[in-house]
Parts: sequence; structure tokens; C-alpha cells
Amino acid sequence: EDGVTTATYTVTMNIPLNNDTTLKTFTIDGNDVADGDTVSVEFGTTEVEVVVETNDVNASFVLTGGTDLVAGENTVTVVVTAEDGETTQEYNVTVVVLPNTDASLATFQVNGVDVVDGDVLDLEYGVTEVEVVAVATDAENATVEVSGNTDLVSGENTLTVTVTAADGESTAVYTVTLNVAFNSDTSLATFQVNGNDVADGDVVDLEHYTTSVEVSVETTDPDATFEVSGAEDLTVGENLLIVSVTAADGSGQDYVVTLNVPLGNNVELSTFTVGGN
Repeated sequence: EDGVTTATYTVTMNIPLNNDTTLKTFTIDGNDVADGDTVSVEFGTTEVEVVVETNDVNASFVLTGGTDLVAGENTVTVVVTAEDGETTQEYNVTVVVLPNTDASLATFQVNGVDVVDGDVLDLEYGVTEVEVVAVATDAENATVEVSGNTDLVSGENTLTVTVTAADGESTAVYTVTLNVAFNSDTSLATFQVNGNDVADGDVVDLEHYTTSVEVSVETTDPDATFEVSGAEDLTVGENLLIVSVTAADGSGQDYVVTLNVPLGNNVELSTFTVGGN
């Protein structure tokens, strides 16, 4: 009160450092995310843009992940350390790089010849199988299934290559028509006249008054067909027996045998009368 005497009193106010570890901004490729979220990105993505901002400007963070991404699940982790240096919080987001949907072929060959979907490949008669090389563009992850390249028959055969992409859902089907030629064989396994073997160009001498012969024919190729003409209504002299063979491919060949019926030798009289007796 005397205005001269003084005393000073000091109190220390201990304000603790901030322990705030919350985030003001957390985005991946411009989209807001939160701890535990899952983000899907296109196949082939190797990195994403991650933006992080803490609510407390004095807090710090460490970001891992977001680069060197591989197909499947990848983890982006943000660990925030509060201003107090002790309080931490971890934020995790799963980035899923979608599997490849590519079902294309890098190589497609039949018997060493490049082919594409819809092609027609002509093959020789008798071919029963072909060698197929089908390699997917995504050779490591896509699967390729080949069918119809064996047990081929004459005519059209369908070769099918089915590619299933790495995603297990995307597929592509490639077909090639394998056209195996029909047999051109017009040969005969059996050719007989009246039980005797004959060949094209032969001459067969028959008995007097023969009017028909028995012809036995069998083609070498069971798919070939034949027609026989000239085996009946034979007359004296030369008669042409013709076997016309049509191969499976439509080509034909004629086999001709000359049937020689001699002049009659019957000198008997069926009637002999003199004066009506």
C-alpha cells in the first residue's frame, strides 16, 4: 500500500503439444478415401497420385505405397505422427489393379501358316490332324484352349481356339475351317465278269447265244460310287461293258471291257417238212 514495497508471483502454465493425428485431406487420383477403403484402378496401372494433408499443420506423416503397383491388391499406407511426437495413427487403403481383360492372340498358326479368325485352310486328302500354335498376347496370365485339330475327316472341319483373359471372364473365340479334300481314288478293288478277274481294255470271249453276264465290282475307296452298263441284252459280236466310277471328290474314270459273243453254231432244224409231212 505504501506504493514502494513489491512482490512478484509466477505460475507456469504447461500447455501440452497437440496430439491430433486426423487428416484434412486424403485422396487417391483425386478421389476422397478413408482408412479401410478399397480403390480399383485399370489393368496396367503402376502408380497412383496420393494427396495427404493433416488437420494439424505441425503433425507429420510418412506415405508408403502408391508406386510400383502390380496386378491385384496393393496397400497405400499413411502413418501420421502428432505434434507431441508420440501419438500416431495409421491409415490404410487397398488399391486393386484390375486383371487384364485382353483375350487376343499374338500368334495363331496352323501347320506353320499364319491364320486369323474366319480363315479357310485347304488340306490334302487323308490329313487327320494339324499342328496349331496359339499364343495369347497376355501369355503369362491368359489361358488358351484348342479343339478340333485332330480326328479330321474329308470335308469341312472346324478348328476352335478359345482364349480366356486373366480376369477369368473376358473370352474370345477364334475359328478356322479346315477343308480336307475328298479322295480322288477311282481304282477298283474287284472287277470280275462271270467270276473271272478282268481289267480295263480286256476282251472276254463268251459262249454262243450269251445275252447277259454277271459283273462284280468293288471300289477301293468305299466312298466312291459306280455304275455298270452293257452287261445285258448282248448281241452277236462285240459288246462294250462299261463300269463308270465316280470318286469321292467327283472325279471319274471308265473301265471298258469288250464282251465278244460269237456267231451262232446251232445247225439243228426246229421244223423240217416235205409236202406237209
